[in-house]
Amino acid sequence: MNILFFLTPKVDVGYVYSSDTMGEAIEKMLKYRFTTVPVLNEVSGRYEGTLANDDLLRELNRHPSLTVAAAADRPLNSVSRRRDYTAVRADADMEDLLKSAVTQNFVPVVDDTGAFIGIITRREVIKYLREHMSKDN
Repeated sequence: MNILFFLTPKVDVGYVYSSDTMGEAIEKMLKYRFTTVPVLNEVSGRYEGTLANDDLLRELNRHPSLTVAAAADRPLNSVSRRRDYTAVRADADMEDLLKSAVTQNFVPVVDDTGAFIGIITRREVIKYLREHMSKDN
């Protein structure tokens, strides 16, 4: 099975650039209603990691004197991320996708140059498996 069947393309995904600010990241996360978003390099389009809302909260907690206005202007590349989701290549097999989907809300998908092309949500994978399990019974 081609994993691209499950792909939500980049154009439909909420993501941030590593050059964005915390304020821009919060706006995008609220807009797309995501608590975790891919982080991309603005120039190359390569997937760099994953930003979670608790990464932003930890950053605020580490700097208690930081005002809301100052935090909004703080660059994302200064925010440490607890965990980056593992990306898979577009030509990955279903087994590789499942390994990542078990522990991640979504799986970033990259092309052979590492450029981000979209995500596959765990929900889509589970939905597919459920449908195929019911057909087999």
